[in-house]
Amino acid sequence: MPRPLCLGQNAGSMNDNSSHGPKDYSEAVALRKRQLEGKERMRKRLAALGFSEKIKILEKLRDREKAIAASGLRRGSPAGQKKAAKRN
Repeated sequence: MPRPLCLGQNAGSMNDNSSHGPKDYSEAVALRKRQLEGKERMRKRLAALGFSEKIKILEKLRDREKAIAASGLRRGSPAGQKKAAKRN
């Protein structure tokens, strides 16, 4: 089940008469629809790839993940906690 979109302070009240009511909701619905359509296009594109192309993509993702982990950009990573401690 998809997570609900956060629409700011008025997200919880759809009966609210403020300017952030249904207009924001309809924009959020349209945005979510575009996101889902994009995901579907990506799934089809990836499904059409051959095995070797998929392996290349996985290797790039693994390398990127290692670089992020080494840089400490990931929340809760030991490297990130050390950097935060130095700043404080």
